Amino acid sequence: MNLRCWMLFGMLADLICSSGLAQPVRISHVEPVRRPYASAVSFSYRQGDSVVHLSYFNNNLIIYLASEDHNPEYRYKVSSLLPQYVNTRDTFVVLPNLPNGELLFEVQNIHQSNFPPAHLKIIVESPLWLRWWFLPMMFLYGLLFVSAFLYLFYRYRLRQFMRLQRVRDRIARDLHDDMGSYLSSISIMSQTARRSAMKDPAKTQATLERIGQTARQVMDSMGDIVWSINPTHDSMEQVVARMTDVASSLFAWSADQAVHVALDMDVAAEVRQLSLSAENRRDFFLIYKEAVTNVAKYAKASHVRVSLRREGANLVLVVQDDGQGFNTQSPVRQNPSGGNGLRNMQTRAALLNGTLTVESTIGQGANVTLRFPV
Repeated sequence: MNLRCWMLFGMLADLICSSGLAQPVRISHVEPVRRPYASAVSFSYRQGDSVVHLSYFNNNLIIYLASEDHNPEYRYKVSSLLPQYVNTRDTFVVLPNLPNGELLFEVQNIHQSNFPPAHLKIIVESPLWLRWWFLPMMFLYGLLFVSAFLYLFYRYRLRQFMRLQRVRDRIARDLHDDMGSYLSSISIMSQTARRSAMKDPAKTQATLERIGQTARQVMDSMGDIVWSINPTHDSMEQVVARMTDVASSLFAWSADQAVHVALDMDVAAEVRQLSLSAENRRDFFLIYKEAVTNVAKYAKASHVRVSLRREGANLVLVVQDDGQGFNTQSPVRQNPSGGNGLRNMQTRAALLNGTLTVESTIGQGANVTLRFPV
């Protein structure tokens, strides 16, 4: 009876072992081998866990084995890495440089091959550049970058074209308005001089002088147009030099008429470091030229002060004289062309996105202030 009980007990133990409820080989501990240059990462394993996670830069693993057998001999394999069993008597297994992906580690005691092996699933995370979505995303990012670059390049070229077109339109308008008016005047005056050449020599002489003066104005305007579109004149040093030349020539003409005019040019040092575009340079210069021309022709001033300074993001031009002044509400009474001149200056100030202020009192001179962003 006792023998029969022991036999039943043995059969029951074999049945339990074969069903997987008993496992003489177990994984007691798992730890990664940290590389000295790699940053520490969190890792945890509790006995009985079936899955461990590793990063691609900490992919060395030590698996410690335990068995109730006094003299165990293990055999293990790793799916897709060590497909054949490897025998060892060590109580640990070192798995270096594990590849990215999922691996299955299996180990069992050779002496107890009828028992199921112990399992451990190892998941090594892939680096970003080896994940399936990396290349498609990089392609999309590259496509987006190239598209943005082409779009910005197109916008840049379009702005350059529009800027060039504006310069061409402005030159064409100036040639049509100024040059056309001057040349028409020359044509009319030449016909007048031809008709009166024999009848009224004095009138003919006066007409020829007006033709010469108008021709000089044509040359002067053409010089302004050519100067304004020359890219070598973008710096404020060139602009200030041109401003000084124009004012000196105008007030030298006044000196010939027995009117002595003292000119004071005050240009701040920071202004000389600026540069203006061709469009802004032309509008700025023509406003200045109109202001000093009015002073030279109509103000009867003895002192003129030109100030050019920087106020925050704005460039400020001030032309001040101590002449006879005029009524700003009706400048045409003092200067037959003054009304149009002031209107042209206001129009050019608007093109500069700036403001033009004209302050004057009869008998106390005038003050013209231009302020625009640079």
